[in-house]
Amino acid sequence: MMSSSVLCKHCGTPVPASRDDGFCCTGCLYVHDLLLRQGLDHFYDLKGDLSLPPVSPQSLRERDYDWLVELVSGRREADPEAVTAELRLSLQGISCIGCVWLIEKVFARHAGGLRVNVDVVHGELTLVYAPTIFDAVQFARDLQAFGYLLGPALEGEERKQGSGLERRMGVCGAFAMNAMAFSLPAYFGMPEDFAFASWFDLIAAVSATLAMLVGGSYFIEKAWHSLRMGALHIDTPIALGILAAYAGSVGGWIAGVGGLKYFDFVAVFIFLMLAGRWAQQAAVERNRRRLMRDTSIPETVTLLEGSKARPLSALKAGTRFAIKPGQSIPVACRLLGGQASVSLEWINGESEAQMREAGQMLPSGALNIGTRTLEAEALEGWQESTLRKLLEARRPGEFRDLRLEKLLRIYLAVVVIVGIGGAVWWLVNGAGIVAALQVMISIFVVSCPCALGVAVPLAEELAASRAERLGVFVRNLGLWKRMMRVRRVVFDKTGTLTLENPVLENSQVLKGLDEASLYALRSLVTGNLHPVSRSLFDAVGPGKTESAAEVTEVIGQGLRWVDEAGAVWELGRGKGSDAALTKDGHPVAAFLFRDELRGESVEEVHALEKRGLGVHILSGDREAKVAHIAVQLGLPNKQWRAGMTPEAKAAWVAERDADDTLYIGDGANDSLAFDAALCAGSPVTGRSFLEQKADFFFLGHSLRFVSGLLETARLHRRATRRVFAFSVLYNLVTVVAGLMGHLSPLAAAILMPLSSVVTLSLVAGTFAAQRRKSEIPKRQIQSPVRQPVLV
Repeated sequence: MMSSSVLCKHCGTPVPASRDDGFCCTGCLYVHDLLLRQGLDHFYDLKGDLSLPPVSPQSLRERDYDWLVELVSGRREADPEAVTAELRLSLQGISCIGCVWLIEKVFARHAGGLRVNVDVVHGELTLVYAPTIFDAVQFARDLQAFGYLLGPALEGEERKQGSGLERRMGVCGAFAMNAMAFSLPAYFGMPEDFAFASWFDLIAAVSATLAMLVGGSYFIEKAWHSLRMGALHIDTPIALGILAAYAGSVGGWIAGVGGLKYFDFVAVFIFLMLAGRWAQQAAVERNRRRLMRDTSIPETVTLLEGSKARPLSALKAGTRFAIKPGQSIPVACRLLGGQASVSLEWINGESEAQMREAGQMLPSGALNIGTRTLEAEALEGWQESTLRKLLEARRPGEFRDLRLEKLLRIYLAVVVIVGIGGAVWWLVNGAGIVAALQVMISIFVVSCPCALGVAVPLAEELAASRAERLGVFVRNLGLWKRMMRVRRVVFDKTGTLTLENPVLENSQVLKGLDEASLYALRSLVTGNLHPVSRSLFDAVGPGKTESAAEVTEVIGQGLRWVDEAGAVWELGRGKGSDAALTKDGHPVAAFLFRDELRGESVEEVHALEKRGLGVHILSGDREAKVAHIAVQLGLPNKQWRAGMTPEAKAAWVAERDADDTLYIGDGANDSLAFDAALCAGSPVTGRSFLEQKADFFFLGHSLRFVSGLLETARLHRRATRRVFAFSVLYNLVTVVAGLMGHLSPLAAAILMPLSSVVTLSLVAGTFAAQRRKSEIPKRQIQSPVRQPVLV
């Protein structure tokens, strides 16, 4: 359960009722205390009232930085004489200006660090340093202590796609300013025989042409592509307006007819549409970059013959290879020697560790949660593996709204008929070809949905911002339309309805441990991924420990560490408890664990049912465990399933889905079901890849966001409907004016920004009104006070 009155002193998210220290988790407690102890509490002044993502304790665990060592060494070998070096890295965890300030402060403390540049928009970090002095790995570890993770920078197409629209928008902005500047004199009465009048027209024409090539092509290509696919996109009427205005402008310029010249309109309109599209995608791109790729899924595999790193495609039946601690097992294989401790939670949702002996099979997708590297022989190739199938499964493309396509089809038909019909009427009545063309072009121009192209992106941005306050980060532009069709919500159990790790039930036992015992316990669990170790690490929190290399694992029995005084500390199964800590064989502490529902899960299930939505559980876990959770949630037997394989989950969803299922899960065994559902979301666990393919991911400990997300989708629809209503009225008025011959290029240039301002105001007003309506007295976040860390 979550408290409704206390917010975390570090991140500002609700504090679970089970905690009485003012923090939502030990990760936030640790970072808060670290900031105070190091004199960096100005971070909270810069952060202000902004909420931050909670610092998951699991993100503070020991990480493998071999990739960074290789990257730095490669730069050094490439230019051994270099006095300075530059490194661009991905950055996870940055949220506000306080984060930028903190990263710069941490960087300044490292010898050899010359300059650091934090790119908040793209989630990147650029370091300039002295290669013989600067320790990049230690800097990465210091940042990790504050909740920031570094990873390899995005390259290739993934990076190009994120920056292409920005470049188009910037360039077209310059062209639009040129076209405007050199068109204004004509509007203000510049005589046609003015010496530089022809040059002004030439510059405006060139600016509009370049804007067409750089920015207009973006919409024309998309419209053409959708038409070839037999669909209609909002870019189709935009492309029609751009082409009509440009063609008329070129014709009017060549013929010397001022009434047909819309060059300034063409350039400005393209810029505004690009700005709207960029705003629409900016939040989504930030959210996609917010999380780095899961490092537990290897990109390469080390072959035992020659110890060479090869791509996963090199794995064939009979190939012998190594599996590092914390890595997933890429293919079904046979353990060659010793024993292994593996987790099958990605496969079947079972969080309990499994022991495997030499000669036994290790399934594809299992996780090596032991402390040593395993040696195995592949029983299948990478192409046949379960993990490859789950990794390469893809979410459906952009959601096709058939009702919108039908509306666009009718709209376009009406615009074309009215435009051509108006031109013919004027021509028949003796107005001449120029007047007829001006009527037709003006109708095509003013009926182009420029207001929608700016206002709808604002609605997307405001909806995404509202979702972020719920701890939800949107990754798919079609989410809001999809959410409005949801009639069924399906949850995975382990890590989704329940917290990722079992909760320490008798947490008070930690308060009775002395400093040496806590140090030993933390040293034992920090480098181990066994569920018991993860849960104890969550409870104890990060801090100074011995190296993981000093801890040995006895498979099936537990962990062992010898301190400097020669005392033997062990963590293993206890009598009458789930785990026990001993010193030289004498009991020190016994620990009990329980699976715990995410905060407000019961209330959220009831709230969803009140909305008329069906709620179901699909789990690979044992029937008894799933039944226990279902009883707590008040779900009857027909609304939950246990022991399900990934294929069975996907088949269940596909059989019942009528483009109306929201699926929420966190494991690899949910991947195929993701693809069968209308929309999908995933919690961020730090050990999954589903958040990289979900329509949205969420942080924090509460499940109450689902209703909030549905409400946000309704608010988004209300705002866009108001914009559509205004656009219909606006088009009726302007089309009538165009048919009457009252729409000149100057009128079009004035009406375009005015209509955009009105629609932007409609959207902003809709969201602001809802916020005022639902706003409750703001809960005060307590100012940072020095709190003791659980050490």
